[in-house]
Amino acid sequence: MDKTDRRSQRSRQMITEALLDLLMEKKFNTITIQEITDRANVGRATFYLHYRNKEECLVQMLTGGFDSLVAEIDQMTGKKDRDFVDILEKVFQYTSKNRKLYFALLSDNPKANIMGDVQTYIREKMIKAIPIPAGIHAVLREAISVNLTGSLIAMVLWLLKDDPPLTPRQAARMFVNSSMHGISSMRTFNLNEESTANAAV
Repeated sequence: MDKTDRRSQRSRQMITEALLDLLMEKKFNTITIQEITDRANVGRATFYLHYRNKEECLVQMLTGGFDSLVAEIDQMTGKKDRDFVDILEKVFQYTSKNRKLYFALLSDNPKANIMGDVQTYIREKMIKAIPIPAGIHAVLREAISVNLTGSLIAMVLWLLKDDPPLTPRQAARMFVNSSMHGISSMRTFNLNEESTANAAV
């Protein structure tokens, strides 16, 4: 890595750390780019060199961490026959260690478009990890991933906010046990029957 790359990486780190510090003090919607650059001790031009806006900075903070987490899980367990409980345990451990960022993001709900980006990102990761039985219609697979993504976000927020007396492992098992029962019922769900019944009404 040359000197320019190291300087660029350092600037990004200073900006993201400044935003994280500010998130502990005030709501995301009230934070200005000027406050971020002042806290990071960088110029606005430097900020815009790396990010189009504060929303992009926030999303990259989130997804960058999750990308590292996914890579760690893949390296630890391999890409096949991964246990969903093990995966979620890692997720809950990670969000707990980064409590400030995820609680600020999920509880403040900065902007609808940001949460849409976050949910899409998590759904893409979820659908690869969820042990959905073979033979389920593509529409139902998508519905399952959307449902579980929303449930996972709600679960993470609950764990961060209420701090229940659960270990990450227990939380993961609880989530999987409740989710898998619903997924199993989808084996017998017939979209064609539902469409025929609605047409007859």
